[in-house]
Amino acid sequence: MARATRNVKYERHGSPTASLTSETMPPPSPSSRKRKSPPPSDVQDNCSTRTFHTFNRSMAPSAETHQRRDEDELPILMQMKSRQDSFRAARQGSPASQAADASFVQQSFAHTSFADIGLKQKACNDTLGNLQMLGVSHVAALPELVLVGDQSSGKSSLMSGLARVNLPRSAGVCTRCPLHIRLISSKTDHWSCTVSLQQDYDFKPFPERKPRVSDVTKMNPFPPWAKMSHRDIKPFKTIYDPSQIEEVLRWAQIAILNHNQSYEAFIPGEGFIAKGKDLDVAAHDTDAQFSPNIVALEMKGPGLPDLSFYDLPGVFQSPEKEEDEYVVRVVENLTLEYIRREKAIIMWAVPMNVDIENSICLNTIRKAKASDRTIGVMTKADQLPSQNIPNWLATFKGSKVYVGHGYFATARPPGQALENATRWEELFFKNDIDGNPSWPLDFNQFADRCGVEVLLKYLSCKLGEAFTESLPSIKNMVFSRLKEIQADLAALPELPRNVEYEVKKSLFDFLVKMKAAVEDDEFLSEWNTLNNQFRSCVIKIKPTCKVKDNDLQTIDISGADSEVATPSPSKRPRPSDSTMRTPTRRQNQDVMSTPVKNEDYSIGGMSRASSVTAIGPSSQPNPFTRFHNLGRLAMDIKDIRTEIALKKRPGLPSDLVPVQVRENLCLKAVRNWEKPLETYITKTAELLGQTANNVLETSLGSLRRRLIFRSCQKHLKEFLGEMVASQESRLQEMFDTETYQLYMMNEDVFKRYKMQEMEQLNRVRGIIRLKAVTLLDWGYSIRKPEEMSEEDRVKERKLLDAHLPKLPKDPYETEIEVAGFVRGYYMMAAARFVEGVTMNVNWHLLRAFREQQLDEYLDREFQIFGSSDPALYGALMEEDEKTARRREQLKGEMDKLSRAMNSINDLESSSSTTTYRNSNSAGLNSDSEMEETLFVA
Repeated sequence: MARATRNVKYERHGSPTASLTSETMPPPSPSSRKRKSPPPSDVQDNCSTRTFHTFNRSMAPSAETHQRRDEDELPILMQMKSRQDSFRAARQGSPASQAADASFVQQSFAHTSFADIGLKQKACNDTLGNLQMLGVSHVAALPELVLVGDQSSGKSSLMSGLARVNLPRSAGVCTRCPLHIRLISSKTDHWSCTVSLQQDYDFKPFPERKPRVSDVTKMNPFPPWAKMSHRDIKPFKTIYDPSQIEEVLRWAQIAILNHNQSYEAFIPGEGFIAKGKDLDVAAHDTDAQFSPNIVALEMKGPGLPDLSFYDLPGVFQSPEKEEDEYVVRVVENLTLEYIRREKAIIMWAVPMNVDIENSICLNTIRKAKASDRTIGVMTKADQLPSQNIPNWLATFKGSKVYVGHGYFATARPPGQALENATRWEELFFKNDIDGNPSWPLDFNQFADRCGVEVLLKYLSCKLGEAFTESLPSIKNMVFSRLKEIQADLAALPELPRNVEYEVKKSLFDFLVKMKAAVEDDEFLSEWNTLNNQFRSCVIKIKPTCKVKDNDLQTIDISGADSEVATPSPSKRPRPSDSTMRTPTRRQNQDVMSTPVKNEDYSIGGMSRASSVTAIGPSSQPNPFTRFHNLGRLAMDIKDIRTEIALKKRPGLPSDLVPVQVRENLCLKAVRNWEKPLETYITKTAELLGQTANNVLETSLGSLRRRLIFRSCQKHLKEFLGEMVASQESRLQEMFDTETYQLYMMNEDVFKRYKMQEMEQLNRVRGIIRLKAVTLLDWGYSIRKPEEMSEEDRVKERKLLDAHLPKLPKDPYETEIEVAGFVRGYYMMAAARFVEGVTMNVNWHLLRAFREQQLDEYLDREFQIFGSSDPALYGALMEEDEKTARRREQLKGEMDKLSRAMNSINDLESSSSTTTYRNSNSAGLNSDSEMEETLFVA
């Protein structure tokens, strides 16, 4: 074999500091002190004192068997063998039982400052843990340890042993979401554990049903969970007593399973749910049965290994309830997703009290083609049946089920303290425990692969090697992504130089102009037009009254004044003629804009002395026109007579009208105001909204594409809605007051209105009666007084004064008086109501825009006037919400990746300063270039 020979300098730890290149030859044998030729391939180097090399062997000796070299020993000639992917490459040439390559490293670092990072295993694993916590795996695949296994495979006991703390072992909540455990050794005497929730998925339950197996698809592997665009990290609780970890961990996982509730409610000792609900009950009553989100534990303390790993829920085949069948598929998908990660080292927990072929996880590992990256961890070694010894011995040797890293055996007795369990396990594998099942002597050849402590050293070594191998590419990919983010941020719309000034100035201009607009003549003129239209509508729906009774026939007036001649029967119109001709005349008069229709049957005309006058034509369409006929034929003198008869107490005079009759008729008339009132407040709100939008266009029109414009528009609409709702409540109270009870204090005004209405009623009633007795021509038309000339009005008055005394007393005199009372009260109440409504709107609704209410509302919504956070002002100056979210996500990712890059740089700088830096290394930018590129202000 060709060799590349060069001197390699060794430090005290016995590892080369220079990068190794080109072809690989096996590492030196630990049994020889000096070598001049390649050592045999079946010898293992010490993982903790080796930097980058690979080896092939059939039987793996203990990690402690490698002897440390003295400083005076001769240089070793070493080469590296290039490999496409040491994670996936199969080692077919050696027995599979111990075919675990002692290093994942394929090539030397392009940047030579990484050459001695392998010597600093703690710093390496700490940096890897930082990167995992930051969640940068979407940029660069990170080496990671993933613990998988079937339910009841002893995985929880194994996890407790690895973490050196008693973790929950029950099959309850702990099996329903992944855990990420990070262990950090510290020089302090204090132990601490910080628990956080890492949320990568959003909970979107199906309406009114649980997920089904059919919902689990390739595009949706974890229903009802949907992937989010970013990781949301929620700090849960920090504890300093290891005995509290089980309770805190269980509550944290309950919080994960109740994603749409506040996680703070589940913090033990603090949250209201954790305080008021039993832990087991809360674990049973979760919103979700399973979650792909992660509960993360970061434990620090003396004596802890520097290690991090994921623990996944146990794979199973049959749920307790048939309706949870989908969870089987979801857990399988989750396990498959983690196993498929190309840099993942799989810890496969398989119990020795069952046949290895029965493992469900084994099929998942093979499906992901991850056998080369798998470490077989045999659990429950103390429960090994004697008849299964040959099968498990074959497994240990690799002739039964192949895994790339070989197998380790563990035994953790249940119910013992952690320190006792570790000592018990050590004695068990040495067969030093009396009265307990002995460890078969057949497995003594694998003594260096028995025990959790041995496994820990191996895992820590492998993870460190994988990370040191991957670090150059990780740094390159993080750097490349940071440059992409910078380019993406630069491509977004530019923000003003002084964002805070622009935001505050724009809002201030809007508020000043809004106040001025509400006081402007144009706005007040339009609002006054609306007020007049509302007032006119209320007057127009004054109740009309049918004053003709069907009993009116031709009256014999013989003996009367000789000037009044009785028409001959041939010329006297029949009563039926009147009815025949009336509709035509009524139709002609209905087109006139009058609150009371003038026809043969009903009273009409405006009150001449009314303080509420008719309004001239407006340029705007009248929104109240559709209500003008609400008061048409609201009363009939015959109906009034019937009502009086029903309400009158026996023995009372015939002309005495019960108060209840008057009140009922009056309140019935004013109830017609409800719909016009609704229209009035709606149109007032529309006018205000249009004015506000015009002001917004004037003051912020140049920022129309910015989020501040749309936000201000949104908040303005909400403010107007709140103010209008409050105003509607006030006006409803006024309406309820008017319709509650007949009420008047100003009797003089009422009497004046009543007198005017009685004059109108008596005029029409008199004309109808005179026409019935033929004292007036049957074709005499009843017109509105305002449509008659002064001469015609005088002439009609003289005619009525001359003939009405000739008629007997009107039998409906009382009913006419009641109608006049109702119409008089209506006019008085209408004037009071219209005045009160418009005045209240001016005082409450318009005042909210004239004074400080709008200012205070926008201040509360924007939360910027008392804040100096540039992010708030910058967000308002974005082009739209999508751009704002995009910028915020990019900034968040940049911050995360910048911290990751700093962590990598810190690791690099902490490596040996004696290593020579190759500035021309291919494939990696220099640090100075990265710093200049990424951190320019």
